[in-house]
Amino acid sequence: MGRADMHIPDIIAHRGSSRECLENTLAAFSLALDQQADGIELDVHGSADGHLVVHHDAVLRLDQGGGAGGTTAIRELTLTELHAARLHGGHPVPLLDEVFDLIGSRAAVYVEVKAPRMEAALAALLNRHPAVRAAVHSFDHRIPATVRALRPGTAIGFLSDSYQIEPAGMLRPMVPDALWQYTELIDEALVTAAHARGAKVIAWTENDPVRARQLASWGVDGLCTDVPATIRAAFSSV
Repeated sequence: MGRADMHIPDIIAHRGSSRECLENTLAAFSLALDQQADGIELDVHGSADGHLVVHHDAVLRLDQGGGAGGTTAIRELTLTELHAARLHGGHPVPLLDEVFDLIGSRAAVYVEVKAPRMEAALAALLNRHPAVRAAVHSFDHRIPATVRALRPGTAIGFLSDSYQIEPAGMLRPMVPDALWQYTELIDEALVTAAHARGAKVIAWTENDPVRARQLASWGVDGLCTDVPATIRAAFSSV
């Protein structure tokens, strides 16, 4: 297959360019944009006063200076406390609102919701950023389904880390726009079955260029990766 007729999946930066920068920071997202990522994946939790905070874990690992650090549950922090907090390396803690401002329409934004009862706040925030091409996904499939119910037309995805013998069952009755599947549990049959139900397949987290090209040959639609520049080069060099 030549370069001209090769299927090239969307390159999605996993928590930004997270091999080169601290994950889920504005610096990681900015670098991913510079590296021409098609999309950026990130994680969100809710603060004590209802703000959406971009961070993977439920607790912040804070840099308190002098090599000292500590952890604080995000759900216990207010907006003022979040603005004052610093992560390792002095990075600020991003709010999803700030990330949307940064990315705008330059790349798709894939929001993984990591905590319950955030659907209404997220739907409202999406309404305030109509130019952002955002999609919502979660391991708890009720969460993206609820966001779509609150905000019809929102693109949603279902996360999976197990092999679905019958993918149509998981994708029914509310067919998501995408099945986010653990990369090692993807084969051509799963891709075909998901496509037959109208769902794209996004592989997470794929950092190997050879495997990335194999997934592309099966029709995988997106590659979520820690190394977007490396995976992009895997397709530009063939």
